[in-house]
Amino acid sequence: MAAIGPKRQVLGLVVLLVLCFGASGVGGAITYPQIEGWYARLPKPTWNPPDWVFGPVWSALYLCMAIAAWLVWRQSGVAGARGPLALFGVQLALNTLWSCLFFGSQPRLGLC
Repeated sequence: MAAIGPKRQVLGLVVLLVLCFGASGVGGAITYPQIEGWYARLPKPTWNPPDWVFGPVWSALYLCMAIAAWLVWRQSGVAGARGPLALFGVQLALNTLWSCLFFGSQPRLGLC
């Protein structure tokens, strides 16, 4: 495999950051309006973290996911990492879909 030039490496990282934080934005746009209403009324365990923790933690996770995908792409290129990057894309889509389904449908949960 030919080495990936520095400009292309930066562009690849930017694309993956935009993809990950775009997915985060879609999920967040559906989640955020529910935090003080429906979600606040859900029964939760005593060890449930405070709401303000979720934003920084999920932002850090999406950042790490973008960097991890970038490292895989950088090491193997698109052709060499097609399988892992496809699985990454599926995981990212499912993660976004979960937010849409859970916060969009507002299930009545009595788990705790």
